[in-house]
Amino acid sequence: MIKYRSYFNGKVIIITGGAGGLGQALTEQLLQCGAKVAALDLNVDNLTTSKCLLPIAVDLTSEDALAQALQQVVQYFNGIDVLFNNAGITHMSCFKDLSADLFQTIMAVNFTASVNITRLCLPYLIKSKGQIVAISSVAGFAPLYGRSAYSASKHAMEGFFRSLGSELADDGISVLVVSPSFVKSRPELTAQVNDGLSSPGAMKKSTSGKQLSPIDAAIAILSATVNRQPSLYLGRVANIARWLFAFLPNVYIKIMTKQAKDEFK
Repeated sequence: MIKYRSYFNGKVIIITGGAGGLGQALTEQLLQCGAKVAALDLNVDNLTTSKCLLPIAVDLTSEDALAQALQQVVQYFNGIDVLFNNAGITHMSCFKDLSADLFQTIMAVNFTASVNITRLCLPYLIKSKGQIVAISSVAGFAPLYGRSAYSASKHAMEGFFRSLGSELADDGISVLVVSPSFVKSRPELTAQVNDGLSSPGAMKKSTSGKQLSPIDAAIAILSATVNRQPSLYLGRVANIARWLFAFLPNVYIKIMTKQAKDEFK
């Protein structure tokens, strides 16, 4: 349980990708804190509607579907206090092996969808002086071999939300960008190379450092939200990558490339 339970009590929270992995852990933790949660996901069959939980099945890449989902949330809970842009997909292949359509799909889910729902939520967040949380990745601030499309989507996400944070400060809205290392949220899945899309948290052949549990990651993210932090580098690997790439970029790239190429063997 997070330290500041009372902070979220009664707040209306939207979580994209809220029915599985890290999103589900966030949903469960927030419900325990007394929050009212709208969980948006492609499949919400594992969630049951209640007074404090509104699961909505929605294609996040459809602007019309997003607008309809948002109206459901506002009608059900009468406002929005916090938006968690958590939904995402990942992919492992070199750019030369990546189709244009697949590249656009990754950008649409990871970046464009988060921009679109943020635009729709903004009037309500301004009214509540609320918060926006963007779940990025180490790939959002440093290069990763074989993740050109994923990295592009997360770099775009970080650039957008950090800039947006500076724009919304005068409106009393805080924006938190979370850059986790590997969160072990889907241990039953195996990340595939050159074979379509994967769910974030699907197991890789090898990972660097300790793998974060969804609950531990959720608690750290919610604590940073309470403190209205602008950034959270989540996990030892994320913090090492941050400083190593900033001060010794060639060393970072050499180590990262060697480890990442093992996934392609």
